[in-house]
Amino acid sequence: MTGIIRQSLGSDINLTVLNTEKFKTSVLSLSLLRPLSREEASLNALVPQVLCRGAARYPDMAALSARLEELYGARLEPAVRKKGESQCVGFVMDFIDGAYLPGRPDQLRAAADLLGAVLLSPAGGGAGFVPVYVAAERVNLADQIAAAKNDKRAYASQRLLELMCADEAYGVDRLGDEAHVRAVAPDGLWAHYRDILSSSRVELLYIGPKTAEEAAEALSGALCALPRRAPAVPVGTDVNRAAGAIRRFEETMDVGQGKLTMGMRMGVSAADPDYPAALLATAVFGGTTTSKLFLHVRERLQLCYYASAHMEALKGLMIVSSGIDSQNRVSVENEIMGQWEAVRQGAFDGEELSAAKLSLGSHLRALSDQSHQLADYYLGQTAAGLTFGPDELAGRLEAVTAEHVAETARASTWDSVYFLHG
Repeated sequence: MTGIIRQSLGSDINLTVLNTEKFKTSVLSLSLLRPLSREEASLNALVPQVLCRGAARYPDMAALSARLEELYGARLEPAVRKKGESQCVGFVMDFIDGAYLPGRPDQLRAAADLLGAVLLSPAGGGAGFVPVYVAAERVNLADQIAAAKNDKRAYASQRLLELMCADEAYGVDRLGDEAHVRAVAPDGLWAHYRDILSSSRVELLYIGPKTAEEAAEALSGALCALPRRAPAVPVGTDVNRAAGAIRRFEETMDVGQGKLTMGMRMGVSAADPDYPAALLATAVFGGTTTSKLFLHVRERLQLCYYASAHMEALKGLMIVSSGIDSQNRVSVENEIMGQWEAVRQGAFDGEELSAAKLSLGSHLRALSDQSHQLADYYLGQTAAGLTFGPDELAGRLEAVTAEHVAETARASTWDSVYFLHG
């Protein structure tokens, strides 16, 4: 990367530019940031899906696809992401940079123009969404939500978060729920779309060789008709640091392998100075193939088919995921808690800590080689008001001591246990 620049393009419209010639394909994304809520999550998720059915200039998917082909196979996809307790809805585009094409066309300007057309001039001529488009995408979204149960490992983690954070915005799924989706009417969705256009904070991101000035000029022109109502609806994440007695939940499904998922309040989020130490505590515990969960619970004791841990960094949670034989539930839970207690007490050696630093550092530095993952990373950073990049975070990990890791782990509290069994 040759530079990361962030600037304002207007009232609550922000542009982040990662200037680089590393990729032949540039990435452009637009996100409307909304506070997660059960009442509007499904409406928010539907909006980009319906908008991608067509625009005034490209009234159906065939016409829109033809325009993308004219841009040498550019891609435009709806995006619905959850960053802390913010729901980020919009689009992600990628396109070949003009330097690699005949005549060196201005691909960024053309992509920005198309993005603006899809966002601001939907098919339907300004009178509302095309009802058949809303009906089709309503079915697609409801099916996507229902299909989450097919991946039992991911479903168990999702259910744990829903139950653990039932009284918090974080318990809301990024797509909402089936009941709210099926209740959406075209006129109601249109009114909601008009409202979020004017009241949402807008985060734009460009990764490519063009300068920040060129990106700002292209996007300012394409989005000049974007309505604004100041100030934007505030977004943010409440990091609940305390937990009471451990809560336990069970659910029965047609599964052969039990899914034991455990949630912890770390007391540390990505905005805290102790965040690198919390990441390393999670990695030493269950984030790598040299971790305690992998080597002891899975390999030595053979209590799990898999066992791993990861941080929900913006919310300050750690989630442990394991696949087990149901009769081993108590033994597995006790052993997992025992291994975390070992981390809290500093019962890990320098080799374990070095392996965790190497694994996390390699993962973070690898983000610079993957433009879409890099874009997703910076969306999370901007949603949380953070500025450090993956390379900077990797450097901060190197300075963390074993004592700091153990001290940070001791601030944690187990919150909830979810067990999915047959």
